[in-house]
Amino acid sequence: MTLNYPIVRLLPGKEALAASRHPWIFDGALDPKRSEAKEAGPVVVQTAQGAFVGVGTFNPGSAIRVRVLSFAPRPLDEDFFAEAFARAAALRATVVPKSDTGYRLVNAEGDHLPGLIADWFDGHLMVQVGTPGMAGLQDAWLPALLRTARPRSVWLKPDQHLVNRERFELLRAVLHGEPPEVATFQENGLTLQVTLGSGQKTGYFFDQRDNRALVARLCQGRSMFDGFCYHGGFALAAARLGAARVVGVDRSEAAIETARANALANELSHTTTFIEASVGDALRQTSELFDVVVLDPPALAKKRQHLDQAARAYKDLFMWGLKRLAPGGFLLACSCSAAVDAKLFDQILFAAAKDASRTASVLARRGAAPDHPVSLYHPQGEYLKVVLLYVS
Repeated sequence: MTLNYPIVRLLPGKEALAASRHPWIFDGALDPKRSEAKEAGPVVVQTAQGAFVGVGTFNPGSAIRVRVLSFAPRPLDEDFFAEAFARAAALRATVVPKSDTGYRLVNAEGDHLPGLIADWFDGHLMVQVGTPGMAGLQDAWLPALLRTARPRSVWLKPDQHLVNRERFELLRAVLHGEPPEVATFQENGLTLQVTLGSGQKTGYFFDQRDNRALVARLCQGRSMFDGFCYHGGFALAAARLGAARVVGVDRSEAAIETARANALANELSHTTTFIEASVGDALRQTSELFDVVVLDPPALAKKRQHLDQAARAYKDLFMWGLKRLAPGGFLLACSCSAAVDAKLFDQILFAAAKDASRTASVLARRGAAPDHPVSLYHPQGEYLKVVLLYVS
């Protein structure tokens, strides 16, 4: 098949990563003298000898110069995206509980669609575009999304960190229908509300669904501290399954207001208390001991040069969480920093337990829920580290 896209050529000896089906091609792998692409958009990637490698999107302003969407020679048109969305929807129909009406529908590289994320809120879609090439393909992926998912509305919300990193401009916009100001959906037997178009990421963290269910089972008849509670996901899941007392802390006033509204809507206000405060300050200043502590901070290391500082911050946070555990308690420690790998995360937890003078055992190592698939060819997509510790 002949594709009318500019051609970019790999330098000799740079074919190995592409041959392994990794979707990222860095700027140092391309031959600038033999590459036709100058602007962001679809390209055909070829080896130095002219053999086909893949079709992807080009970004002249990014260190990741090409993101490959297909290793077969086919146009990135509406049919291409419709097939990809149909596969993504079929997977979610299998792995997401039937009663849950909120989940991630498209997970970028995990669904072989680098630069595109879409979260489903009971018929309303929040879409994040992370590359200028994907933004330029909107006329192909939007009609495909409408025809396969049939959403009532689609709202585009840029991830400002990605937009800045990829050096392009993108404004939030309503792409289809009339999104409600507040979306309501079901998760783990709870009725939850989020304000669309505001807050972090798409408005909710579906990646922790299964981890919330796990922790909730441990909290029956026990007390729980939910640090960085955001809209109350962990706290309310625990309260629903019979936690005796739940304290949620977040420094965002809007997040705390939403968490309180969700507690009221689920008739859980009598066992939940949500506090607007710094989580670190709250842990240091209280003398209360909890049976379960959950610490799910935002990404503290967005770049590798921030690793040392982030590791110290994580260690101090988890140390105070361990200090506030009652004997026989559980700590769920989380990191969504992709730059913090599993080995470093274990080292951080070891240092935190040592400084807290606590004896801890690892009960489980977990990641994101299965509606956040990770491509076997793209291990960088495995960003979420979750470790459940038992403190004896």
